[in-house]
Amino acid sequence: MNYPITGLLNPATVVRHLKRRDKILGGILRETDQCPLFDQRALSEEALFQRLARSIVGQQLSTRAASTIWGRVVAPARGRGGLRRRILDLTEGQAAKAGLSRQKSAYLKALAAGHRDRQIRLSSLRSESDEVVIERLSELRGIGRWTSEMFLMSCLKRLDVFSVGDAGLRRAMRYLYQLHDPSDADLVALAEHWRPYRSVASWHLWRALDNHWIE
Repeated sequence: MNYPITGLLNPATVVRHLKRRDKILGGILRETDQCPLFDQRALSEEALFQRLARSIVGQQLSTRAASTIWGRVVAPARGRGGLRRRILDLTEGQAAKAGLSRQKSAYLKALAAGHRDRQIRLSSLRSESDEVVIERLSELRGIGRWTSEMFLMSCLKRLDVFSVGDAGLRRAMRYLYQLHDPSDADLVALAEHWRPYRSVASWHLWRALDNHWIE
């Protein structure tokens, strides 16, 4: 069972650990990289809501497309109520103009309404295990395992999460390890070498893709 990792972290020590455990992965690691996971300060309830909403927008989209759509959604989110009010007031036409599908718009509205009515308190998940967080979030409309895993990494700063279903990670690992058609079990087994920092390794793989170091 995976619980939050606490205590001070030395980024250079983590990178050296990963390089020692996986020589292939080590080829793309830099000790000077500023991985956001090393900032273990807790996010506010509002920040957690915003990041979870951002993850919903990013489902099954490229990083660039998700960022563009998200920018259109949050740009007018000013004044009282902020992003939550903006989502709740979003009309079907406005959502379509922003590039949001009708389904994702409904998911965002359900999340915003639950958060407004205090049915959803994301900060209460900080002390729960990864498995419990995934179970609780998956009860919400439009949130499945992938979105829950992104929340664990980017919001709760869990350091040892591996999202085997993430398309970017699968592509990066196929290229880096010269795999033709790996199964989930194959990729999970490879990622075992990265424990207890699988989230950090994943971040470096995403970064390598964004920078076109790997294809």
